[in-house]
Amino acid sequence: MGKRFKEIWGNKKIVHKFLFCVVCSVCAAFLVSLGTAAFYYARGGENKGKIKIEDTRIRENRNIEKEKETYIVSGNGGKIEISFPEKLYINKLQYLYRASQASEKGCEIKVYTENIYGDDIVEDIEDNFFPYMARSVINVKNKVSKIVFEFPKEDLYLELFDFTIDNSFKLNPFLAIMIGAFTFIVLYLLLFYRESAKRPEISTFVCTFVFGVTVLLLQLPFCSGWDEQIHFVNCYDMALTSKAEGTPSAIYYLADSAPWLNEHNKISVEERIDLVRIMNEQGQKIIPDVRSYTLQLSSTGYVFQAILITIGKFLRLPFFCIWLLGKFANILLYSIGMSFAVSIVPIGKRLLSVIAVLPIMIFSSTVYTYDITVNVFIIIGCCIWIREIINKEEIFSNKWRIVYVVSFIIGCLPKAVYAPLLLCALFMPSSKFRSLKDKRIFKSIIILGFLALMFSFVLPTILNPPVVADIRGGDTSVSRQLRYVLGKPFSYGIVLQDNIYRTFMDYTTGYMMSRMAYIGYGTIPPLYGMLIISVALTDSYCETKDQEQSALKVKEKIISLALIFMTIVLIWTALYLSYTEVGQTGIAGVQGRYYIPFIFWLYMCFRTKRINSTFSKEKYQLIVMLISCGMLMSQIVSMIYVGSCI
Repeated sequence: MGKRFKEIWGNKKIVHKFLFCVVCSVCAAFLVSLGTAAFYYARGGENKGKIKIEDTRIRENRNIEKEKETYIVSGNGGKIEISFPEKLYINKLQYLYRASQASEKGCEIKVYTENIYGDDIVEDIEDNFFPYMARSVINVKNKVSKIVFEFPKEDLYLELFDFTIDNSFKLNPFLAIMIGAFTFIVLYLLLFYRESAKRPEISTFVCTFVFGVTVLLLQLPFCSGWDEQIHFVNCYDMALTSKAEGTPSAIYYLADSAPWLNEHNKISVEERIDLVRIMNEQGQKIIPDVRSYTLQLSSTGYVFQAILITIGKFLRLPFFCIWLLGKFANILLYSIGMSFAVSIVPIGKRLLSVIAVLPIMIFSSTVYTYDITVNVFIIIGCCIWIREIINKEEIFSNKWRIVYVVSFIIGCLPKAVYAPLLLCALFMPSSKFRSLKDKRIFKSIIILGFLALMFSFVLPTILNPPVVADIRGGDTSVSRQLRYVLGKPFSYGIVLQDNIYRTFMDYTTGYMMSRMAYIGYGTIPPLYGMLIISVALTDSYCETKDQEQSALKVKEKIISLALIFMTIVLIWTALYLSYTEVGQTGIAGVQGRYYIPFIFWLYMCFRTKRINSTFSKEKYQLIVMLISCGMLMSQIVSMIYVGSCI
């Protein structure tokens, strides 16, 4: 793949086109952010800048105490009303506060404004309080006649003061980042459509890398991935340069605050800047405790993140920069790994490229997790198997054997439930080997590797099952669940079949593909299902003319589906033992993201020679990538930007 990069970037015309994309994206980012700031600034009319709201406009009910200019809210709740009879334009409403603890219910803010027709309407905004924060900034961006704060009854002591209208001129850096990235991707796909068709792996790298960095920079500065606080602590502890060094308070701040922040992730630009400041302040506070990390099988999934965290600590970067650097390791691994997978697989390249830019894939690459290591290396292993099956006349070389085995082992170490996928090499034809002895030696290595991976999590579970499986709570017990599985295998089989059948479509075609962890589900999951299915059926292009219309044979499809089904059974069984309360028939903890490592392989089983695309490869590549990238852009805007970047 390195030669292909040199081949393209050695061309001056291509370099000039690339620089044109960069310059245009920078100009678009600056002009759009400047124009947006000027528009909102002009709407303020005579009321520009920061305007403190006079006490005469503020009224509180009897449940709220007032001391000078401070309004005190206790457990009885209450109401504060701010009136603007002249219908004053407000871009942002800001107020300072002191909270005794994080609010569970927060307060409901009713903004009395007008719609595009000039009719009076009421907009409801939920605002929550965080003890580390000092201010709250509400996006209003309209003419307002009245604002009402309604505080519920809650065990929370709260002081509010210094209510201010902020109609100042403000450039939005996050809008600039988003517009610049989107402009670059569109121009790149349009100007490089021929090169992308010839080398789709480079297009995959550019799209995944640019989108990954964009989502990383637009993300809120706290844990928003699945159990990200746990993964971050593990990565940070693994990166310790000295066991005697103290622990930044930010470690505990992120771990303890994650549950609350995940539930209240709609904030303004100003508030997210405050959160960055808080993280850096907590990073400077050193707690004199000793932390260490015990290496486990899952540690392989943390290596790259831990290395970049170590580099950030060595350079003495602010804690927030170290935090971003560790996440960036996953983006780099994901972009390089997925582009490598696209380069080696001879069929389904465009399908794999589309899968690579799914919202769940891009989002997962921007958080602390070992899922990226699992996904990337298992996908590479699957692509090597497909490559060898399609290239039937070529001997399975030692180089690719090593890459195949190492990829599956690295991918399965954090989650050994994917071990059955390694067995696909057992079904390679004899023509792929130099001799019968060569075939037996290699397949013996595969069997030993599979057994080692299985024993790594099966034996500890059987020999020493934990009494309590899920430390987060609930009546979970591996030992008691094993009695159900082993004592009533037929009944458990029915439970297993019901859970797999009920969720299969969602986990392979719909909501899973547009999920962004705690941020939520996407707005167009059915369209993603339609996109993936249509590309899987119509991507009939191959790497060479000799491979035209190549597809897995019926026998190979049956083998593939059988191994995938074995893996699915292991996933559900593992979660049944560990995270499902004893005796329940609904298996808890299984998510669609667990199907990601084999989703490409699964769809390749439905590739058929009977459906051909009449488009040229260049046009097909352009259309597919524009659609998939356009859909991803819409999800980034609706799910990330609108909630926390305005």
